[in-house]
Amino acid sequence: MAPCGVYCGACPSFGKGCRGCCSEKRKQRHTSKGNCTIRRCCFEEKGIALRSQCTDVPCRLTDELQGSYPGNERFRYRHKIYENLQEIEEQAPDAWLPGEKAKRRRPVCGKTIVFYHYRCPAYGYEPGRRE
Repeated sequence: MAPCGVYCGACPSFGKGCRGCCSEKRKQRHTSKGNCTIRRCCFEEKGIALRSQCTDVPCRLTDELQGSYPGNERFRYRHKIYENLQEIEEQAPDAWLPGEKAKRRRPVCGKTIVFYHYRCPAYGYEPGRRE
């Protein structure tokens, strides 16, 4: 889980050279994660793990991320950041993560339904479509 409330496991790059936004490993294929402004603000400036733990409200950084690419379905995961953060706070991170992982799994094979395409990369399965 990223500090902004995004479930990293649904990213098509996760595990393929990318260890996620919370990784301390700076030498990743997707090095932009280490330069994420929300990550830097939470981890380095404020010493918190999640944006929802911050008392600076409203947050320009989080607002910009959630508001990016309005109406573009590829980025709907960004449009749910505040909803995710609220769920994380209500459920606690240890309870939220397994639920997010389950939501992103294809029922038949267990493969991950990834962001951007919202389908299983191996089989083309899309949630809500009958197999």
